[in-house]
Amino acid sequence: MLRQSGIMTDTSTSTIDAVCWDWNGTLLDDVGVARAAMDLVLAGRGLPGFVDEAAYRRVFGFPIRDFYERVGISGADFVAAADEYLARFAIGVDTASLHPDALQTLEAVDALGVEQVLISATPEAVLERQLAPHALTRHFSGVHGITDVYHASKEQVVGSWLAASGHHPSRVVMVGDTNHDEEIAELLGVRFVRFRNGHQDPPAHGRHPVIDGLSELVPELTRGNPGD
Repeated sequence: MLRQSGIMTDTSTSTIDAVCWDWNGTLLDDVGVARAAMDLVLAGRGLPGFVDEAAYRRVFGFPIRDFYERVGISGADFVAAADEYLARFAIGVDTASLHPDALQTLEAVDALGVEQVLISATPEAVLERQLAPHALTRHFSGVHGITDVYHASKEQVVGSWLAASGHHPSRVVMVGDTNHDEEIAELLGVRFVRFRNGHQDPPAHGRHPVIDGLSELVPELTRGNPGD
């Protein structure tokens, strides 16, 4: 047994019942699209853009209003800027590919007999359109998104799914690319695996395992507790 995030978790592989996936940045490699869209929003306001994706990752984060403030957009301009960003992102997102090994990893988790669910800080209708070109929905027992694009927190969405699922939190693994994902996992008491190559740099605290590629997830799951 290992204590993680204030709970006692069983380290045996058989205790993993479900994997809760993030979409944007974790399965979908859309960081370049997001950076390009935000650069255009910033340029239209005479603000400097990001010199590269690494610079974008250092600044990005939730709450989304705080991210906009960090790049110089605040107050009454937030909604207009967010609307412009979403429109520009929507134009480019169809060009985004899945991260390497995404499909193979989903298939490998299926082979373990583990339930998979997709929960994103994207409205469900938009999420379904983004998913459509990639034919992944067969891997998920559910696909869930947010309802308010200006307060893009998925805490309630994950919490509602977890309560309805009947799974004990210690038997669930969340996989995500942002501090927000990590915060939700810790709040709900579920295990967490951080994907490094998404929208936000991982923190240095080392409380959770960090993977550089999705192919590293299944060894984490089959080793037992992802924190080992």
